[in-house]
This record gives sequence, structure tokens and C-alpha cells, in this order.
Amino acid sequence: MKESAVLLITFNRPESTREVLKALQKAKPKRLYVFSDGARNEEEQKICQQVRDMVIEMVNWDCDLRRKVMEYNLGCGPGPFAAMNWAVEEEDRIIILEDDCVPSPAFFPYCDYLLDKFLDDRRIWLLSGNNYCPEFPLPADYAFTRYAHSWGWATWRRCVKQVDLEMRDYPEFRDRKLLYSLLPRKEADYFMRSLERTYTDKSRMGHIWDIQFGFCVRKNSGMGIMPRANLVSNIGYVGTHSEQRNRFHDHPVDDSFKIVQEPVCVAPDYLHDRYHFKHHWLGGSGLQRSLNKAKRKARKLLKAKP
Repeated sequence: MKESAVLLITFNRPESTREVLKALQKAKPKRLYVFSDGARNEEEQKICQQVRDMVIEMVNWDCDLRRKVMEYNLGCGPGPFAAMNWAVEEEDRIIILEDDCVPSPAFFPYCDYLLDKFLDDRRIWLLSGNNYCPEFPLPADYAFTRYAHSWGWATWRRCVKQVDLEMRDYPEFRDRKLLYSLLPRKEADYFMRSLERTYTDKSRMGHIWDIQFGFCVRKNSGMGIMPRANLVSNIGYVGTHSEQRNRFHDHPVDDSFKIVQEPVCVAPDYLHDRYHFKHHWLGGSGLQRSLNKAKRKARKLLKAKP
């Protein structure tokens, strides 16, 4: 089994970056790619440099360290996408961590095993380290899913190279209603609204990459893999898209996780995906969704106060 390289994507968050680097010190990957996006202003330059210096100081094990330091800011859409493309120029598979995703030691052998196993299986597009519904019983130690998350994940060169941040194939995908062949109508409607908003709002498109990656997965009828237990904890309470702690931050990880039981077939776990859509994407019961909506409105009002 080949040991996979790791890509760490950094910017201006020294506190969370330090925690990710501590986890990497335990895992000691033999090949580590570190991407550092450029500062947006002079004040931010000092913080970005602090992160870059921290990387040099904390990568203290024997490894092939490769760094890409941007002199200008690409942003939180093109930046991570450029980082992935840079890493897969050399690697046919890659484990990807952003600077707020703290992995369990069990995350790395999980990725190594499945990256090797599904290297040439074009049905599989990504391996997620996340399980946000651990109360749902899975029949095996990992499951195939249409809803794999990317807060600590892994993929292959064959997948990254197919992604188009501009989603130029989207109009045909929309007009042919292809998503409705993969998901129940309610779920397809939900994600089509997100895709439509991303495609029509070019400013939004320039600030994200994961929706475009997900679109590429779905237009190819692909799926991801998720573990039975959560293997990566997101600690990003501040940042462009994570200004508030929510119920999907700080999930505990299972350091003892191992793959023993394999799924009986390569197909999305239908029952899990229906449960996951209701409890993750929709936020649980109708009452819980109403409470969550009220909380979001209250936060916006508080932020708007002079």
C-alpha cells in the first residue's frame, strides 16, 4: 500500500494552523506540500508570514517538504483549487487538509488504503474524513455516499483535473435535469438551487471551490466515501465562511478507527443519505430548522448594529 502525500492549505490563521501541524507531527507524512496564499493587505502580510515561519519550524520530522508561497492573494476559491492542481502535478493521489481541519492519526491509514483500493475506479471521486451523523448505524466501516464532505479529505489527480471552477457544463446539466436521476426530488431541488446560485453569481463563484467540485462529481454520476466514525475535527470558528461556531465544529474523532468490515457492494447507502440530508443539510426536525433560522437572523441583526 502506497503512503499518500499530504497537502496543507494555509493562509492567515496561525492558531488553527498550529493545531493541524501538531497532528501532522504525529502522523509524520513522508511527502508534505504546503500552499500559502498571499496577503490581502499590508497588515495581513505579517500574519501570513507568521504562518509560513511556523510551518518551517514545526515540520521537524524527516520528510520531503515542498512549499508554494503566493505573493498575491488568490482567494478562498481559486487558492485551494490552485493548491490541489499544484500537488497533483507530482502526485496521482493526495490527502488534503485546510488550516482548520485537525485529523485523527486514524485518518491517514484510512485514506492510504482507500486511495489505493479505488485508484482507477472512476465511480469514486473523494474520500471524506467526516461523519456528521455518527448515530446512524452503518453496516460496514465505511460507506459510499452522494454526500461526502471535504473538511479533511482525499482525492486523485484524475478527479482534480476534471474540475472547472466556471462550471461551463452546468446549463446542459440543468436543462437535462441530470441530478434528478441521482437524488430524490426534494434533495435534487435543494442542490439545484445552490448550483444555480453559484453559476449565476460570478462573484460567489470566485470565492468557493467545493460546490464546483461537487458539481463535477454529480455530472459524472460519481460518489464519495465516508467513514463509520468521524476522523477530522473542524476548529475553524473564524474565517471567510465560518464566522460562528456551529454544531458541525469540534466533532470528536475516533483514534482507534480501523477498516475491518467492507461494504458488500459499491453503491450509495440510500438510507444513510436520506438521513444525512434531513439531519445535516436541513438541520433536523422542522422545529430545529426554525430555531436555526431564527438564530441566523439574530446573528445578522447583531452584526448589523452600529
